[in-house]
Amino acid sequence: MMKTIGIMGGMGPMATVDLMKKIILATPAKTDQEHVPIFVDNAPQIPDRTKAILGQGESPVPAMVKSARRLETAGADFIIIACNTAHYFLPEVAPQIKIPVLSIVETAANEIQKRGYKKVGLLATSGTIRTGLYQKALNAKGIECLAPGAEKQHLIDDLIYDGVKASNMAYDTAPVCQLLDSMQQEGAEGFILGCTEVPVAVEMYNLKGAFIDSTEELAKAAVKLAKA
Repeated sequence: MMKTIGIMGGMGPMATVDLMKKIILATPAKTDQEHVPIFVDNAPQIPDRTKAILGQGESPVPAMVKSARRLETAGADFIIIACNTAHYFLPEVAPQIKIPVLSIVETAANEIQKRGYKKVGLLATSGTIRTGLYQKALNAKGIECLAPGAEKQHLIDDLIYDGVKASNMAYDTAPVCQLLDSMQQEGAEGFILGCTEVPVAVEMYNLKGAFIDSTEELAKAAVKLAKA
């Protein structure tokens, strides 16, 4: 019998839809009945994770716990979170729930190791950069993680907040493309899409590069666990 996936979503809504779509696409199924059951708690009122990490907003932990418990009550066997930055708060959330959480950071790091990359660029929110989530996971595998310089990080934050979250189809991505070129010149063999909005941006704005899509890797790992 297949396990039921619980998606803690709303961080943001488009990223949640993207994750669910990628779960469906990752599932080897020929009929509706062969797909994995999913519960989605789309809770966009969860406080902004980056603002909390930077000391500019309230903690998202109480709202994340409520979301997780709703998924528990609904019957989810395990949880995945449609937000990289939210994983920083897992040590506070996990002890308050009874079902496990599959980490987007670990699944992405495993794929990077599998590809044999030795140095990768990280495209993520300032919050995720600040936490060192990916840096620690990759360094443990002997992989160097290159983040944008302090004067350039706002380009990724702006892409996420002013582009994807604002549903701005006309957003100018030229500075972001220049940043990717610069990071490649510094030795980045590929780029971690380390925010669940960044894969959405790649599709929205037709960005090009050797990307490791953290959302897609989480989706594949979730399907494998659900069908185990």
